Amino acid sequence: MDNVTHEIGESIDMEHVADSALDDIQPGQLVKGEIVTIDNDFVYVNVGTKSDGRVPIEEFDEKPGVGSEIYVVLQSKRFVDGMFQFSKKAADEEKGWQEFMQWYGQGNKQIKGRITSSTGNGKIISCMGVTAFLPFSLTGDLKNRGQSDDEYTFNIKSLDEKKKSIIVSRKDYLDEEHRNRWDSFSSKYNVGDIVKGTPVKFVEFGVFVRIDGIDGLLHRNDMSWKKVFKQRKIVKIGEERDFLILDINREEGKISLGLKQLMSDPWLNINDRFNNGDTVSGVVVTITGYGAFVEIEDGVEGFVNVNDLRWSKMAVNPKDILKKGQKYDFKILGINQDEKKLFLGYKQLVSNPWESIVERYPAGSIHRKRIKKIVKFGMFVELEDDIDGLVHISDVSWDENLKDLSSFYKIGDEVDIKILDIKKDEMKIACGIKQLIKSPWEMISDKYPPRSKVEGTVSGITPFGIFVKIEDNVEGLVHISEVSRRRIDNLEEHFKVGDRISAVILGVDVDKKRLSLSVKSYEIISEKEEFDKIMKTTKPNTVTLGDMVNIKIGE
Repeated sequence: MDNVTHEIGESIDMEHVADSALDDIQPGQLVKGEIVTIDNDFVYVNVGTKSDGRVPIEEFDEKPGVGSEIYVVLQSKRFVDGMFQFSKKAADEEKGWQEFMQWYGQGNKQIKGRITSSTGNGKIISCMGVTAFLPFSLTGDLKNRGQSDDEYTFNIKSLDEKKKSIIVSRKDYLDEEHRNRWDSFSSKYNVGDIVKGTPVKFVEFGVFVRIDGIDGLLHRNDMSWKKVFKQRKIVKIGEERDFLILDINREEGKISLGLKQLMSDPWLNINDRFNNGDTVSGVVVTITGYGAFVEIEDGVEGFVNVNDLRWSKMAVNPKDILKKGQKYDFKILGINQDEKKLFLGYKQLVSNPWESIVERYPAGSIHRKRIKKIVKFGMFVELEDDIDGLVHISDVSWDENLKDLSSFYKIGDEVDIKILDIKKDEMKIACGIKQLIKSPWEMISDKYPPRSKVEGTVSGITPFGIFVKIEDNVEGLVHISEVSRRRIDNLEEHFKVGDRISAVILGVDVDKKRLSLSVKSYEIISEKEEFDKIMKTTKPNTVTLGDMVNIKIGE
């Protein structure tokens, strides 16, 4: 360091100044002195002049010893308390600056330093005993870094020797390093080379891999021949492995890497290993609402649609049938080598129960089955595994006022049902409960056969006939044409509500729930019966014309 100060001509040693006057030492000049005494506030230094100088003790990181030599700088020629005022801190800065300039003069352009503080425009960097300034625009990867003991490398951007100002750049250093690494990488590797790399960061579309200081991208599509997989199960952060260079784009600063390309595409000869109709084993890797993905072999996955899980027409949840990670047998339904799709079936491993459904459940057959589900429009009964029948609400009871099935039936109850209809192609079976007994109108039909005589009360009069109630909930219609043998245009002139009427049953339409009556037929039948009665009680050839005339209708 003595050589440095001698070359610059700004410092003198103890022998040189021994006989010199104070005029030989200028403010700001770097000189060497010896510590002669120390008190609580100052360190006293002899620099060879007639009077000693002093340095504030707080400028020392550690308390010095008497007799030690230190560099100091004269603050001014003005005496304070009869002493010269020296500064060790200014001397350290001057000494550091001289050493830095000698180092810089040797052609060094990069410097290491640490961040000591931040300002409104950048960061203060301490390096090699001098202070440099790092503008925010040049912080590079240190933009969000604060004060730290870590050292970083910077490029010296500019230097003002007169102002002792240094501007450094982290960005320029990183750019230069990046160019150097790219030069090295480009000269060392080519597309198609297998290289060692270390995954450093996962992103949505892949993972970045560091190779000789440069990050390349392993895209998700180039990780595995599988269509469904988890990236973190294919590669692991920090684990070095081989990768294939797919592309090098120096202009855009991009490297594309491949992993699956290190092994042959299993789909290239897929048709040599599998055929439609084959039964294969596979592990369920992913389950969705519309089906499941199954790994048949490494890199080959098939898909089983939810519709190919069960023969049931009812909605199926794949999770109720398949479990992730479990191995099952499947049937190959189709192979699309170009699109790398393998279609699988699960239900196809068993015969379709709907093919023989008619033999097991013929229309009209009666069975006792469990209620599986109750809905607004009816309830489903479980005929057998995966086959349900629907009892529509209209087929539950003859009571048309029945609306709330849950008040009368519970899931799990066993009920007797009758098979009404089977639509095999649509996988639908209609069942009924009310059909197990006769309908009220069938019982009415049995009770009132045609030509039966009945009596009732007029319950309503319309232009087209009169309604007659013959018992509770049983009402029949006498059409205007059947009211009398005589022509009647206005029924209200001859009948009123509440009148008792005798009539004959013409017929019962069970499907339309109609009962047809006739007063006219009743009169005719009654006359005939009276005539037959007279004929049976009178001797042959004795019936007179007077007897015939005196027959009264209804007697």
